[in-house]
Amino acid sequence: MLKYIFMWALICSAAPVVRAQMSSPDEEAEADEPDIMLNEVTVVAKNIITKTDRQVIIPPKSKVEASTSGLDLLQKLALPGISVNQLTGSINLISGGSPELYIDGVPATESQIKALDPEMIVRIVYHDHPGVRFGNADAVIEYFTRKKDHGGRLSVESMDCIGDGKYATIDELAAQWYKRKSAWAVNAGYMQMKRNNWVRDYDEIWHYPEHDVIRSEKGLPVEIGTLMMNSSINYRYAHDESNTLNARISLNVDDTPNKEEGDRHSWLTTSESQEITEVREHTSERSLRPSISLHFRHIFDKAGALNVNLEGAWLKSKSAHSYMEAASGEKLCDIFSKIRGDRYGLFAEGVHEIALGPGRLVSGIRHTQSHTSNHYLSETSAPSPTIRINQSETWVFAEYEMNIAKWGIICGASGKRLSSSQELNRLRKYALLPRASISYSPADNLFFRYNAQFDRKMPPVAAISDISQEIQPGMIRCGNPDIKTFSGIEQSFSASYNSKYVRLNLSVNYLDESKPAMNCVVYDKGIFVRTVENQKYFRKFNTEAMIAVTPWKDHLTLWVSHDFSRYFSRGKEYDVVKNMSHLHFGADASYRHFILTACTMSGAANHMYGDEMISEKPMNMILAGYRGSGWTLQAGVFNLMKNYWMRTENFSPLTPFKSTAHCGKNVYFTVKVSFNLNFGKRHDHQDDELYDATQLDMDSGIVNGLK
Repeated sequence: MLKYIFMWALICSAAPVVRAQMSSPDEEAEADEPDIMLNEVTVVAKNIITKTDRQVIIPPKSKVEASTSGLDLLQKLALPGISVNQLTGSINLISGGSPELYIDGVPATESQIKALDPEMIVRIVYHDHPGVRFGNADAVIEYFTRKKDHGGRLSVESMDCIGDGKYATIDELAAQWYKRKSAWAVNAGYMQMKRNNWVRDYDEIWHYPEHDVIRSEKGLPVEIGTLMMNSSINYRYAHDESNTLNARISLNVDDTPNKEEGDRHSWLTTSESQEITEVREHTSERSLRPSISLHFRHIFDKAGALNVNLEGAWLKSKSAHSYMEAASGEKLCDIFSKIRGDRYGLFAEGVHEIALGPGRLVSGIRHTQSHTSNHYLSETSAPSPTIRINQSETWVFAEYEMNIAKWGIICGASGKRLSSSQELNRLRKYALLPRASISYSPADNLFFRYNAQFDRKMPPVAAISDISQEIQPGMIRCGNPDIKTFSGIEQSFSASYNSKYVRLNLSVNYLDESKPAMNCVVYDKGIFVRTVENQKYFRKFNTEAMIAVTPWKDHLTLWVSHDFSRYFSRGKEYDVVKNMSHLHFGADASYRHFILTACTMSGAANHMYGDEMISEKPMNMILAGYRGSGWTLQAGVFNLMKNYWMRTENFSPLTPFKSTAHCGKNVYFTVKVSFNLNFGKRHDHQDDELYDATQLDMDSGIVNGLK
């Protein structure tokens, strides 16, 4: 099925380009960088404008010419708090989580970012504390591009990585066609990774009321793999400078036949028996996600601008999990479950922006609605339940931004309604959530900011599902339909210094959640139950310091950053305090047509919540190559001289464990090829910064029996 879907995306991508080449487009005109008018409190350094709630980055010409895609350009800019992983094609926050992505005000995917032509990118806007207009997202990265009057573009990028018992391939295809007021864009991406030397060691203790059982597993190599395909067709119509309509149809397919966190083969020994037991666990997941979205913007003569956004999506998911223990050739247990799920989501938003007095007022209403239906099957005679959950969140918000002398002030608030229903369980909650940000610029190169915002959060669908799944004999996982919403406040302080040759950034963040929905383990009638409850509090203190220097103008940039997090997690039965830190570095060099990139990369796995902490060793990358006119060839290596591992530690008072997954020297030798064909005439118009729809949360909400 994936093959045919990808062929369909390829055909759709080529069609607009063939049609455009049949016409006679004008020669492409070179465009200068836009002039940025600064009539507010900003800090102006080379190519960087720091505002109260965001940074506006004008990519330097040297970085643009040395980049092969929008993702590659983002990595070369070395923004604080952002980690770009070119092996997986992902963008992560160093402190945990992922940013929301936009292209010209429209929600975008990482694949669409990779398909962007660097030369068409005018500016990148980085919101590290987005506020109410983006639904209090962790971070937002917006790309704004040049437009063409006529013509189009075809781009192909392929990166193939091979190592001892493993390989990875990432392919991207993109095509755009412009005709006066209309613009078509088609994107298709394909990523596949496979390793046959994945080993997981597992050590745990079960504290029964009368005695303890120590379980130790020595891992054996297993195969893991994943395959992802995404495609989209986008149409944009600009009737005039005041009216813009954007429509997009997307299709994403994820196929994980061997899940990284859910596949293992090991030899088990316990303190109760001298006999060695064989353990096998296998997990597979598949999902299909079509979606359609509409975005409309109208600029009034004297009444500001109105943005209207609609998005609908459907997630079709399948998951299978098996766990087996055997000794002396006989099975001691054989657990199997299969889950089929559907989730429907709808998003609607209206946002109005207007200049008011010395500042700008942004107000609007936003609503998300989802229906989840997961059907749980097993090979036993037990009934097969179907869990149906309806959830909705509604915001009414307003935010005012103004500048006085060297000060910048943003004040906002949102009224939020949260609703959840599951059979006879009903949950309704109303909350008023203020937000404030204040900045000060004592000199041209200095900038200070303090930010505080409140939030009310709904537990994940899997946490509230009224279902239980057997993990292994003596242990089950179940949801908690009686769990409640919880509140949180996040505060941050940041300082930056920007000059021609040096950039310094320091950020301090503090998150405090009251009665959060976190993991816990209870002992009930001889069974250990892993579930979720509203615990006492969760607090996170995070700092990041970064320095970037440009000793050789336009040719060499070096940067280093250090990230430190301290977690305070207090539940009803546990009180855990842990630290986590990472050191990252990078170098970006270019001379004439030769380019070089070297850096370390962190994944999204580094975080702690409740009684569990997940960490992984940073990866590293070295790529060198040659960039010609419209093409680039690079070669290099990922994870040179480093053993990769991912570790999960659980600090439960009843069943603490430590799981370490590794694959020896995780070295990939890489070849990356990119090709760009541009034709037509472009002009220098770019849209104003838009504040459009956040993407739907389409997590499947499946409760599985993973260890």
